[in-house]
Amino acid sequence: MFECLILGDSTGVGAAKAINALYARQCDVQAVEGARAAQILSWRRSGKDYGTCIFSLGSNDHAGPALATRLSAIRTKACFRRVIWLLPYARPQAYTVSSVAARFGDETVDLGRFASVDGIHPRRYRDVAAALLKKGR
Repeated sequence: MFECLILGDSTGVGAAKAINALYARQCDVQAVEGARAAQILSWRRSGKDYGTCIFSLGSNDHAGPALATRLSAIRTKACFRRVIWLLPYARPQAYTVSSVAARFGDETVDLGRFASVDGIHPRRYRDVAAALLKKGR
């Protein structure tokens, strides 16, 4: 499997819990409910070299150039070999996140393909975790 860091918002928190429940080697987590890209940009980075980083960003931000700039800055600061972005349910934010991911040649998992309880969070994080772990191989 892979050693990873999960960085982001409440969706990252939920995905991390599900991944760590399924995966014997625990992923590190830097995620909090309600986190915005500007806040995450100010977080101190671990010096650890992760094989994979999962970004769960954008759901709490307004779509547009400012979000794209912040996401690009976060991605540029992250020296990871592989990044998988969770695309938010909100399509404008998903398009912004997707454009940044494409610019860096990163992978994406679209949350829109999973049932949601509120249009922000997946109903079953276990399904998201399974998709991420499958991509992580």
